[in-house]
Order: sequence, then structure tokens, then C-alpha cells
Amino acid sequence: MRTAAAIILTAMPEEAAPFLELEEGTQRVAQLNTPAGFKAWYLNITTPRVLLVQTGIGQTAAASALTWALGQVSTRDVFAAGTAGGLHASTNVGDIIVGTEYRYGAADATAFDYEYGQVPGQPAKFEGNPRVLEILDSVEGNANKIRPGLMLSSDSFVTAKNVTAVRDAFPEALSTDMESVALAQVCHAYGVGFTSIRAVSDLCGPAAGQDFHLELDTAAKLSADTTIAVIEKLRGTMRPDRRRRQFGFDALYAALYTMIAVDHDLEPADDVDLDLDLSDLSRDLHEEQVRDFARLVAAGRKYVAENPDARITSQRYDAIRTDILQELNLTGGRGRQTWPPTSQTIMKRFDGYWNNAMKAIGLKGGTGRRRGGLRYSDEDYREAVRSYHDSVTAQRRHPSYAGYQEWLSNQEKPYPSGASIRQHFGTWADAILSLYDQ
Repeated sequence: MRTAAAIILTAMPEEAAPFLELEEGTQRVAQLNTPAGFKAWYLNITTPRVLLVQTGIGQTAAASALTWALGQVSTRDVFAAGTAGGLHASTNVGDIIVGTEYRYGAADATAFDYEYGQVPGQPAKFEGNPRVLEILDSVEGNANKIRPGLMLSSDSFVTAKNVTAVRDAFPEALSTDMESVALAQVCHAYGVGFTSIRAVSDLCGPAAGQDFHLELDTAAKLSADTTIAVIEKLRGTMRPDRRRRQFGFDALYAALYTMIAVDHDLEPADDVDLDLDLSDLSRDLHEEQVRDFARLVAAGRKYVAENPDARITSQRYDAIRTDILQELNLTGGRGRQTWPPTSQTIMKRFDGYWNNAMKAIGLKGGTGRRRGGLRYSDEDYREAVRSYHDSVTAQRRHPSYAGYQEWLSNQEKPYPSGASIRQHFGTWADAILSLYDQ
């Protein structure tokens, strides 16, 4: 199952729009195939990606969409974003309500000794995500507008005509909407943290002199900005840029040891003394998954120490990697690298040679091909790519592998061949992207 940093649910397209229109550093991914009635997208607003779901209005629509989403991704955090009606007399339009508790505003089973607002078989209230509530005071942006408190949901709109009865039943409630509590109930059943972050767009019973309406798109953006800020704070990272990320060497060693462990069907080992930085793995994996891989890494490293003549080919490495990604429902893609990295990525970091990677983890490695023909430094390769790129850019042409070969045939100065360029950088695309990593 694919890992997500969070699931974000909105009821209406106007509430989903701010997430889909994020600026710099965020790329909208193709819309997913979903059952009729709702829409979903993967968004690169953090790493790993976020699953955004536009559920439709109402508790049933929201609950069914979230149940589908939880079957698509594994995550610790679910968010509801969008707008709400201001319920408490002190609530104003533009306030951003963050739920600390969630209760049904119209459920009445008091005849059977349940509390008003409690559905039989369910708790009287659903608790907010403690991880979010702990960091809420440190969230930047619209912090002065944030108001934590009780949120209600029902299938009926609360207006000036019936607001008094709702306020009497729930005097501490700050807002009401038609989805949050149903989502909280689903998260309670799945054991996932839930937070509703909604901007007040209307007041259910405005007092004299109060503004009672805020444009939907304005309120939706307030909610979206705050939701993103909370997710970033939870992840401890800012939005990723558009360039490909580069794994640290410890992540590469971990990948190689993992593949060796899988290739030899080794039992996971104690990772207490594992002195490798595995933080890169958390970009795509949960803490529990990272711990599982750490034990495989430990097993692989122990095996290498005891069997220095062992070997794994790059082809076998990639085959195992494919199986792992399929099992985790993870995929790499253009502009995105996923751990474990490809064998090409590993070779690129070890001067273009698989044997170098083998020796780096303690294996003797094979004889490989002779290196007598290696005449170029890393800067020579970069200069070749840079010179070619400058040439085609001046001609308003797109750089390509075939174009480089043609350009090379007309140069007096000797440059590496196209094949050498591709081997040195891993792929032709990586060669071009290297111009932007300097």
C-alpha cells in the first residue's frame, strides 16, 4: 500500500481548489480513478505525497470517500478542510476552527440513556488528533485566527431560526458543518488521527454589528493554507522543490544491504548497533516500515561481513527493488525518486561503476570491464552537457540524446560519447538535470 503524509478531504470543488492551485514547488498529479461521486488526486505538497479527496457534501458522502481513501494509502493523519458555519456567539467570519472534540449535533438517543449527540455504540465525542493539537501553537501563518474547540456536524443546516436550540445543547461548540464528525468516527474506527480545520464562512446566528458572510473561495484558502502549514509542521519539512532529490550514501548502503538480505532470504537481524542514517527512508515510508527495513539492512550487512566474496548483480538488484515497490504500492516517476533507488542511481553516485558500490559495502566485487579508456573527470562530463545544452538553447531546440550525438560529431574538442554521458549520470534526463543542481 502506498504511504501518504496525510489524507485531506474537502466536500466541494471550491474547497479543493486551493490545494490544486498551489504555487511554486507543488505539482498536481493526474486525477485518480475513483468510484462515482467523488474525486481524488495525489499532491506533492510534502513528502511523501498527500492524497486529496473531494468527497461531496454530507456525512454519508464524506464517510464513504474516506473509507475508500484509507484503502488506497497508509497514513497517520487525516484532515478535513474547507468551510463551516460559526456557532458560538464569540465566533466571527474568518476564524479558523481546529477541532479538539467532535460531536453529532442532532443525534438523539437519550431515550436509551445515551447523551444527546451520541450515536448508540459510539463514544459521546470523538477526540482530536493529539499530535496536531500539541504543535498547534507553533504553526505559522494564520495563527492569530486559529481557534481550537468543539465542532459539531449534522445533516441539517443551522440557521438563525434553530441556532438557539443547538447552542443550548452544546454551549461550548464553535462551529458546525456536514462532514467532520462522520469523518472523525471513521478515523476512530481505523485508529487514525483526525483533525478538521475549517474557516468560518457564515454565522449561524450573527449578533448585531457582526459581519455574517465571507466569500467561499476566501474562506477555503484560509483553511487550505492552515492545513498545509500544520502538515508541514508535523513532517518537519517545507514543500519540496521541483528538482530531483539526492539520497545520502547511507541510504544507498541500506538499499544494497536490503537487496542482499532479500536475495539470500535472510531473517531480519537486531539493528541496535546499526550506525547508518536512515532518515531518507522516511520520505516514503512510515516509522514502522523504516524499522522493518533497518532489521533487513542489519541482516544484509552481517552477511556481507561474513561472506565478502558474495555478489548481487545490478539486474538482480532492480528485480528485487521492483518487487518491494509493488508490495509497498510505491512508484518512482519523472522528477521523483523513491527509496530504494535504482541501480543506475547507485552507479551514478559511485563514478558509474557497480563494482565500486559493491566494494563500498565490503564486497570484493567482480572484475568488471576494463577502465583504461576512462579519460574524463566529473567536470569534463558536466562541461560536455553544459556546452551542448547552451548550444541547443541558443537554437531554441530541445536537448536530446540523439541531438547530443549529432552535436558531438561537429566538435573539434574531444568530449565523452553519449553512452558515456548516460552511464556517468545514470540516465540522459539526469545528465540534463545535473545542470540545475550546481
